[in-house]
Amino acid sequence: MFYRHAEVVAETYVRNYVGFPTGSLWLCSVELVSLLPQLANVLGVSFEASDAVVVVQARTRSVDPAECTGCGQLSDWRHNRYARRLADVTLAGRPVRIDLSVRRLYCENVTCPKVTFAEQITGLTTRYQRRAPQLQRLVEDVGVVLAGRGGARMLRS
Repeated sequence: MFYRHAEVVAETYVRNYVGFPTGSLWLCSVELVSLLPQLANVLGVSFEASDAVVVVQARTRSVDPAECTGCGQLSDWRHNRYARRLADVTLAGRPVRIDLSVRRLYCENVTCPKVTFAEQITGLTTRYQRRAPQLQRLVEDVGVVLAGRGGARMLRS
């Protein structure tokens, strides 16, 4: 099943709610951001729940300038967009995958070693990571507590 914007999903039926802000996703009369607060800084595009996985498609807010990861200067000079696929903590016992469209921007500082950089979303993305920070912390904690193979077995199941 595939749902867009302000549609509300229940077990056996779909109702359309009017008046909810565009970019907000609602699941069984609950705003998705209340279930996954790390999505507060992005625009929700769609939500798909299957037996195996929950997929949230989102995009960054294009109006805000982003900070260069090389020099820290703000820039809104857009190069292009690309898709990031992030794993996140489970929702109702199902793994969550966030398909996030982020901007790649030019750095406007001529002395910066980076010509382009990808914007980072606070609380959701970290450079070079394919996991949301909350899931990364969980994986690290399990690895420390269960030490090695036991933790790896638990995380696979």
